Amino acid sequence: MEKMKPVKTNKSTKTSVPQNGEVKETQRITSTPKTTIVEAKIDVGFGNNLFLRGQGAAGLSWDRGTPLNCVDGKTWQWSGKADDKLKFKLLLNDTVWAKGEDLVAAPGQKVEVKPAF
Repeated sequence: MEKMKPVKTNKSTKTSVPQNGEVKETQRITSTPKTTIVEAKIDVGFGNNLFLRGQGAAGLSWDRGTPLNCVDGKTWQWSGKADDKLKFKLLLNDTVWAKGEDLVAAPGQKVEVKPAF
């Protein structure tokens, strides 16, 4: 019977390595999308809403905004599944872009922003 070395892992596979050096794939590991959260701290005034535009998560686009949920008078939140970095920008009423550069969030990260318009 051939002796086996401990299982070695890398990003895409688990392998068993016999002492003769032959490598056999035993299981494929896939990354699953992680919930990414964008939380905006701002009072946008009665009757106004915040929107998110960007890329990296299902449903996001640079052409049309996705509304954030109003948590309280000064907190707005969006969450979505992302398996790649999320690049985004906030808009007031889906027409006025927040000042500054595009923002980036890693999959599974919670980002708190204080936008200015």
